[in-house]
Amino acid sequence: MFVDDKEYEIVVSVQKHFRASHALPSRPELHGHLWEVEFSVSGPLDRETGMVYDMLDLAKFFDPYVKELDDCNLHECPQFVSDNPLVAATKNFPTCDTLAHYFLWRLQPVFNQDPRFHALRICEIAVCIWEEDKSARWGRAAIRPKRD
Repeated sequence: MFVDDKEYEIVVSVQKHFRASHALPSRPELHGHLWEVEFSVSGPLDRETGMVYDMLDLAKFFDPYVKELDDCNLHECPQFVSDNPLVAATKNFPTCDTLAHYFLWRLQPVFNQDPRFHALRICEIAVCIWEEDKSARWGRAAIRPKRD
């Protein structure tokens, strides 16, 4: 889409949440968090609907991938057993950083093969970590294509 001779894209995001526990070298006791995953896609505006894509349908697509981590100890998730070294590292170090990579690794092939999304691309996946009662957000990590 062009505005004043500059090309822009519309980015649509949906958020999903799950609760899970982890431990880190700096905090070795197992402890729980609320995790928030934001999936952002971009594509052309559909002139018949006024949307890039229906957010409710996007949320439904991403939901099962987030729910499979809900209420688990992230160090014990079978999803992190992989030949991909960074996905395998997620089992030892389930952080916002490694989870952002995991979700992209897991979703990109499925998303690209789904004919509903042929005009879209995943442009960012961000993972935020919160205290379980959502009283404080610890941080955020995002994965997206490198800019040229």
